[in-house]
Amino acid sequence: MSFLKTTLENPLSAPAHSLRTHNGVDLEFLDTGILRVSPAGALASQKNNYRVVISCGVHGNETAPIEMVEQLFTEIKSGELAVNNELLFIIGNPPAMIQESRFVDENLNRLFSGQHTASESKEANRARLIEEHVTRFYQEGDEGRLHYDLHTAIRGSELEKFAVYPFLHERQWSTAQVAFLERCGLEAILLSSKPAGTFSYFTSNHFGAHSFTIELGKVRKFGDNDMSNFGQAMQGLRDLISGKENFDGKPNAIQVFSVVEEVIKRSDDFKLHVADDAKNFTVFPKGHLLASDKDYEYRTQRDGERFVFPIANVPIGQRAMLVIAPTTL
Repeated sequence: MSFLKTTLENPLSAPAHSLRTHNGVDLEFLDTGILRVSPAGALASQKNNYRVVISCGVHGNETAPIEMVEQLFTEIKSGELAVNNELLFIIGNPPAMIQESRFVDENLNRLFSGQHTASESKEANRARLIEEHVTRFYQEGDEGRLHYDLHTAIRGSELEKFAVYPFLHERQWSTAQVAFLERCGLEAILLSSKPAGTFSYFTSNHFGAHSFTIELGKVRKFGDNDMSNFGQAMQGLRDLISGKENFDGKPNAIQVFSVVEEVIKRSDDFKLHVADDAKNFTVFPKGHLLASDKDYEYRTQRDGERFVFPIANVPIGQRAMLVIAPTTL
């Protein structure tokens, strides 16, 4: 059985069913693209410290994380990978995967934390369903809550692997979590400065989870990913699933950035003043024009500012770019 194949064959909904692996791990297919994994009784009694959500495919054309999750499922099902924590695997947007597109109607990763209530799009309905399953999963136990939402970026990047740390309000950044991400091969982390409609902000803000949007490279089609490029991230996830990861240590070389401006598209006059082939994390001098709109422009406020996630053709009112600058935890 393939988690990916089953999901693609039932992109809108699927009947719930379950099976048990030969070593006693329970696999519960709760709905299309939503899989609950519970350790066998003997294993669970040894170590069961976390409830872990691992999500992918929130954007349907970001295929490498989907293939990573499929590989983890295969290893769990065969017994090659032991399970010592409660897991919820989510493939976010199966219809968009079939279309080989970022989304069908609208960006799923802007519709969490109740943002879906203003829409009846396919993605809005999917966001509602995902929120329900995640809420149930986290509320079933009092273990530590973790969420790693795996993505790949539209553009290339000067720093290829990085994470976005959702805005924490009064909570503190976790150096242990950042150190874990560094062991997973991440080169940078971005500290968000405001609430968002992202999946990782939803799990962080509503459930106190250590949550991250993790970018692992560039968007490619199924079959075009060099999976050896994700070896460190895969090993980190295996260690977490099997209970070997204790979140010890502090980060060493990972670069830390804060968001200094969220550039919003305000009208159809909006323009990005960066080259189509410019990479995420490109550095600009003070005063450089990055974006303009009717009665608005953004010029860098200091030397060393950079951009990530520039997309000009977003709907009016949505984010078209983040401007970031170096900082410390």
